Amino acid sequence: MSEKIHAVIQQQLKELPQPVLTAEKQEQMLDHIHIAANKYHKRKKWENAMKRVYLGAAAIAALIILSVLGFNQFANENSRSESIPEHSTPSEPGTVSNYIDPPGLTVHQVALNDLYVEIPYQKQDVKITKRTTDKYIFVDIKDKETGKALYTYGESVGHDKEKLVFREIQTKKTKVRLQMFVEIDPIKGFISKVNKTEAGYDPQPNKIEAEVINSGSRSGKFPAGNVELLASVGLNWGNDIQHLYEGYVIGVIKN
Repeated sequence: MSEKIHAVIQQQLKELPQPVLTAEKQEQMLDHIHIAANKYHKRKKWENAMKRVYLGAAAIAALIILSVLGFNQFANENSRSESIPEHSTPSEPGTVSNYIDPPGLTVHQVALNDLYVEIPYQKQDVKITKRTTDKYIFVDIKDKETGKALYTYGESVGHDKEKLVFREIQTKKTKVRLQMFVEIDPIKGFISKVNKTEAGYDPQPNKIEAEVINSGSRSGKFPAGNVELLASVGLNWGNDIQHLYEGYVIGVIKN
């Protein structure tokens, strides 16, 4: 654009009529400005108050969470100190005694302590002995004629309503323990629930393949009269793999 044309445009703009605001319009504009300013200050004041409330609530929530975590940790430490120990050692000889069959069990049910296990043999056809240690009660079931070990079961001592029950299985190279932690009602003779199932190995194979350990109520619901544990495990020793398919059924001996 040339300087001459630019000067002409500037002159035309100067000659345009200037807008005039009446006093009434000016007062209205000032009122709007004051209203807007008041709204802004009120909003900021409300936001600051909400921030303080939020920060206070967050602080209280943090204190509650820390208190709960501290309580849970304390409770967990107490529960761990009184919880059932995992059976991680080979069977101890213990004090051996004759097996005494409590009343009310069938010919296929063998008593441990508060629990019983079901076996495929009739009790009269096998030899049953009992071993007692500080922590566990073991029951050994052997062939009457050959003395060969058929089954070994165990149950933790004490802990009125929480029990560890297990079966020990001797394989070619290791002893496998199929363990189940259960809660029981000894008065009604029911298993309330299964807290955990797991397997232990002594010694530990080079690799455990496809370890699947499941438990379930025989009736399909809890509380249950009988609970079954089923396990499928692959024991890999490098140049030797053994597949194990085992299980057992337990119930509660009524007091």
